[in-house]
Amino acid sequence: MKIKVYTEDFSSLWDRFVQDSRNGTFMQKRAFLNYHPADRFQDQSLLVFNRKEHLLAVLPAAIRKENDHKILLSHPGASHGGIIVGHNVKSSCVTEIVGSIKKYAQAEKIDAIQLKMVPRIYHKWPCDEIDFALRHHGFKIINTELATAIPLPFYHDKKADSSTLRNIRKAVKNQVEVKETPDIDGYWQVLTKNLKLRHSTKPTHSYEEIVDLMKRFKDKIKIFAAYQNNKLIAGTVVFILNERVINCFYIAHDEHYQSVRPLNLVFDYLIKWGKERNFTYLDWGISTEQGGKVLNSGLINFKEGFGGRGVLRETYRLNLS
Repeated sequence: MKIKVYTEDFSSLWDRFVQDSRNGTFMQKRAFLNYHPADRFQDQSLLVFNRKEHLLAVLPAAIRKENDHKILLSHPGASHGGIIVGHNVKSSCVTEIVGSIKKYAQAEKIDAIQLKMVPRIYHKWPCDEIDFALRHHGFKIINTELATAIPLPFYHDKKADSSTLRNIRKAVKNQVEVKETPDIDGYWQVLTKNLKLRHSTKPTHSYEEIVDLMKRFKDKIKIFAAYQNNKLIAGTVVFILNERVINCFYIAHDEHYQSVRPLNLVFDYLIKWGKERNFTYLDWGISTEQGGKVLNSGLINFKEGFGGRGVLRETYRLNLS
């Protein structure tokens, strides 16, 4: 096998491969990874070819320094990544791919490889041979985060708690309405104020970055918002990462309107919206902090109130030095 370091010459080939892969999402496409400023990460993405120059796998990755150590890790500009494989790649080949990446890292005097895997609900075809191959070559799971998802084809109101359904009815009674909106300005004001007030943080993306991403992925990044008397009071940013899953990336509400439960109605609307469009899962993202060491009980209780249940997000590491 041949390992090649990504350059712009591979851009089209890379994105076609991710689109047709078993486990890729648009977060692994160059159009997404390249929106970051060129000096933010030291990109070290890899392509794995066989002897006939057929592309077998890609690894969106970057180099990070940890003290004096050099770490090859899943691209930090995406929520997840790991090794993305083509449909025709079989188990023995995946084991060889992981071995080739390991040998490449050793030759480049890299001290560790750290990979954050694409969650299984995004897989278009089974891919657990990747996990098998990683463990076979000595990788260990170092972080396990817990996300929450709903399998949309099987969802109905009886899966939700009575308190959740009551809060949905309360929002309707208070004349809250939900719709898809292009009002990124209005929503970003609610989001930034909410994050500052509740967590003393800022959004992962800047306003300029989210506007850029919405242009790059037209119809793949959407805002669903709740309104009362034509005022935007709550909402979420949805990333349609592939044809299987809709991912809620940012969730926020105006504190002054919390009592009318607008977010309950937002997610009731979004669940029905995704179900009607034949998506397989709604992914609420993680409810853990500090790399999975702390469970945010309030956040996960809200998600589980709709019938959502746990999905692991795992990170593997192999120390080479």
